[in-house]
Amino acid sequence: MATQSKDERGKRRRDVKMEFIIPSEPQLPEKRISESQEIQLDIIARTNFNFFKGREIAEWLRKNHKMWRAVLLPLNFISLRDMDDGHWHADTLYIYPEDGYQFALEEIMREQFHADETSWIGGSRATQMLGTSEVADKSYVILEAWWD
Repeated sequence: MATQSKDERGKRRRDVKMEFIIPSEPQLPEKRISESQEIQLDIIARTNFNFFKGREIAEWLRKNHKMWRAVLLPLNFISLRDMDDGHWHADTLYIYPEDGYQFALEEIMREQFHADETSWIGGSRATQMLGTSEVADKSYVILEAWWD
């Protein structure tokens, strides 16, 4: 029920009762990409060889951050040899996916970005690599995408 009161000019006005509308789908806050992850995405974007198109992959990963927790394109010692010439010698991208996106990410890496091989790291190996026991009972924890 609306109540009567006067505004600053002395005129009567009706108070308005507020209504709250709850959206049908929950609105989750947008995930933010950390500074250290941005550095890794920049490295990915600067890496191109054979079918590994780093700029395209990094751009896609930024746009689809809801699908993954972290990505890493680690170096090997051949990189140490080649870095002076401006080459980042890396051929395997590791993706730690958000739950529910594992197989979509695998398909995208194979079909859209032409990874030569994809495989999953899970169980005790994933536990050891991530340093946490919360993934010990899962089979699809880290996606490994390799380009020749």
